[in-house]
Amino acid sequence: MKKLNIISIAVFMISIVTTQAQNSSLDRYISIALDNHFGVQAATQNIQVQAAGKKEIQGEGISSFDVMYGYGALPIETKNGPINHKVSAGVMFPWFGTRNQKYEVVNQKVAIAEANKEDTENVVKYKVRALYFQLLQNSKDLKSAAENVAILKSFESVAYTQYENSKGSMVDILRVQMEIEEAKNKVKTLQQDSVLLQQNFSLLLNKEIEKIVLIDSVSFFKNNDTVDENPILKSLNATQNMYAEKIKVVQKSSAPQIKLSIDYSILGSAQGVSSENSGKNGIMPMIGLSIPLFNAKKYSGQKEQLQLSNQEVALRKEDTKKRLQIEYLTAKNQYNDAKREFDLIGKQLIQIDQAIQIQQEAYAVSNSQGSAFVELLRLQLQKLDFQFREHKSKATELEALAKINYITGL
Repeated sequence: MKKLNIISIAVFMISIVTTQAQNSSLDRYISIALDNHFGVQAATQNIQVQAAGKKEIQGEGISSFDVMYGYGALPIETKNGPINHKVSAGVMFPWFGTRNQKYEVVNQKVAIAEANKEDTENVVKYKVRALYFQLLQNSKDLKSAAENVAILKSFESVAYTQYENSKGSMVDILRVQMEIEEAKNKVKTLQQDSVLLQQNFSLLLNKEIEKIVLIDSVSFFKNNDTVDENPILKSLNATQNMYAEKIKVVQKSSAPQIKLSIDYSILGSAQGVSSENSGKNGIMPMIGLSIPLFNAKKYSGQKEQLQLSNQEVALRKEDTKKRLQIEYLTAKNQYNDAKREFDLIGKQLIQIDQAIQIQQEAYAVSNSQGSAFVELLRLQLQKLDFQFREHKSKATELEALAKINYITGL
């Protein structure tokens, strides 16, 4: 048994800590996973990409500076002289508030990207917690399985003593030896499972963890009975807002554009006319409107398309909310079932310990040829099954809480 414990410690490199403190170990692993997760990094980068759209809008706010030059091949005659050359320069401005409206669209795109990042982080948190609880369950199973081997070996010693005192049979010895081999095989299976779980944990954290510290007390959940804070719903809300802002942009785009320009005319000398303004160049500031008379169908089509997209997102949001509510109720029911089973098994373990003690004392003083020993083995194996079920129910309880945490967006 001592050799078995040494092997277990060497293979697992896991420290089991039972404490009433906050789950600092799990929080640290979650932090590592969030820092190293490529999906979270990509989501963070996407926020910056969407925010950069404001710089693009700044460049779109004013049209290019237009410059035109005209040469008077047949100059137009004025009283001050012919217009030999003409230079025009101007810019086109969007309707009032168009740029700010486009900024609002970008703000909503940033909100969508932020919500998507939050959802990615929540998924990572849930996966780390779920795998952490599996590691915790595996460690408890291993401890119970190793203790079971030691107990069965003590039964073997009792069976030998009974056999030497002609109170037992060799069948009892063979029976317990078979159970010991079965128990050792279970320990090896759990060891291999632990190695696999540790490898998966390191891959999830994207970092090699030599020693996983498992804390048996977990208290990081908050009470929240609504799914409204789920980041998926936040993303859909922001998407609806984005379409609403895009509709306003289309309305602004269908408005006239304002053009400011200036004409500079270079005049030649007037022939046959004596004037002090003869040959004097002219400057004419100008303002104009660009009215999209022939684009009404274009803007109407864009607006209708955006309205339909908004309605599609609204329906998808309602469907997603219903799905999340179903998942929440399912997880809550799973939590209640697991908690109830955990409490029940705790009571049953106390009872079966009492039954084992009574049966062990009865076997030590009896002259039965196997029935009492068979019952003793059955009780011990039932106890091990109860222990495994207890560990499983606790892991299920914690995983259900982690799922609730994910669904409610905490």
